[in-house]
Amino acid sequence: MAAWSWFVYGFGASLALLRDDQGTSAWLGGLHGTALAAGGIVGALLTPRLNHRFGRGPVMRGSAIGCALSIIWYLIPGMPVGGTLTAIFVTCFFGNIVVVCVNSFIATHQGPASPAAFTESTGLAALMGLLAPLGVGLAAATVLGWRAGLMVAVLVFVGAEFWRGRQLAVYGAPGQVLTRKEGGALPGLTWWALVAGMTYIGAEFCLSLWGVDFLRERAGLGPAAAAAGLSTILGGLFVGRVLGVRLAERVSSERLLRISLVAGFIAFGIAWLATNVVVILIALFLTGVGLSLTWPLSMSRIIRAAGGSADRAAALALAFTTTAIGVAPFILGWLAGSMAVHEAFLIVPVLLVITFVLVIVRPVPEA
Repeated sequence: MAAWSWFVYGFGASLALLRDDQGTSAWLGGLHGTALAAGGIVGALLTPRLNHRFGRGPVMRGSAIGCALSIIWYLIPGMPVGGTLTAIFVTCFFGNIVVVCVNSFIATHQGPASPAAFTESTGLAALMGLLAPLGVGLAAATVLGWRAGLMVAVLVFVGAEFWRGRQLAVYGAPGQVLTRKEGGALPGLTWWALVAGMTYIGAEFCLSLWGVDFLRERAGLGPAAAAAGLSTILGGLFVGRVLGVRLAERVSSERLLRISLVAGFIAFGIAWLATNVVVILIALFLTGVGLSLTWPLSMSRIIRAAGGSADRAAALALAFTTTAIGVAPFILGWLAGSMAVHEAFLIVPVLLVITFVLVIVRPVPEA
């Protein structure tokens, strides 16, 4: 998970540098994000069948190796746009398979402790979100070039597979994962939990992908300062998840999820209303802290709602959220074309309210 998170966040930081190398326009470079989402959806949806046939452990290994090789492909200097687009599609195809395998294994292995385990896992991902762009930037300033910053993910993937050893069956053997044919349709409650997770992720990525524009318009920051200011949100997510692990062990996950949504809503409201740059940055940090537990607890409840079909639920969760990552920021951008970014950002509290209502109306039993 750390290796994949490093690549995803580092990939975002590398896009502008890749455009410079290829001499392409912003819209053409932006297609790499579309390729990432498309490959991810296909990979996520195929994972349960792959895990059923070959076993979760072997599939995780094959996908980790495939992901590492695809990253190397993406990093070949002089690659034309068609080549990098294809490489990114394949990379996220394998990457999302890894994520589904890890999430479903955490759920089945940790059982009742999975909310805390998911909090730790996503906390690690948030830490990579802080470190990976820095790593790409530092590498770009050396003779190694920006590509060396992303090669870190390759090294971690390889190291993790050596560390896991040969006993892959402990992560899931062939036939253990139920497909739709063996397990039947997912409970209706699972779909409600999936939609709630999707609306939340839409809000989080509106903050991540448009936060720089919000800071430039509302706080009057320059491009570099606004980009640095965006780290307050990721920093808040990391701090909140580190501190929230113990809470997730002691407090009802449904109750904690509601508290997280309310806290994030209030903090973002302060950031949206404020005009002072210091207040805005502090409020965005608190927004990250407040919302930090929402996604790990949402993932836990999605899998919990699915009963024994952890792999299918994890796969659908990733497909739903990948779709939300592509759609919600696009809607915000469309709104920003006809109004101020500050006003368009009201889509964030709207999505948070929808998530909260879905969580209240369709709670997932914890027993």
